[in-house]
Amino acid sequence: MKILVVSDSHGNDGVLKDLLKEYPKMDYYLHAGDSQSTSYALFPFDSVRGNCDYFDFDNVRRINTPMGYLVMKHYPVLNSNEEKTTKIFIHGHTHRYAVYKENGHITICPGSITHPRDGSLGTYAILEIERDHINIFIVELGTKNILLKNNL
Repeated sequence: MKILVVSDSHGNDGVLKDLLKEYPKMDYYLHAGDSQSTSYALFPFDSVRGNCDYFDFDNVRRINTPMGYLVMKHYPVLNSNEEKTTKIFIHGHTHRYAVYKENGHITICPGSITHPRDGSLGTYAILEIERDHINIFIVELGTKNILLKNNL
């Protein structure tokens, strides 16, 4: 399963359309909130509600993957029930890319695609999920440099 993940695009739908042209054959396109856009404008990205979103998005998205459940929220917090059942947790909000493993799940923040706070030009994540592992790539917008690669 291949997934493209973005977050915090803050109204720049054009950058999302450019990514769709670059990556046309993903299984899922996910947006971790603060799109400041409508679901129609984001399509085929599936988004959760961020603190700057005023449209009808859910607060949580849950997807069954070959590795187990993926949970996506805007804020970097899982509740105790989610912690027990989640294998992959995706969040936005911080505008800084990050990947780490703790409490039995893998946490991924793709950073901000348009308003980074991590010294990058903007970042997104590509996930390649198999039953027993996940390859995670944090890619810099424009340069396509891989800033972080994890095989977990």
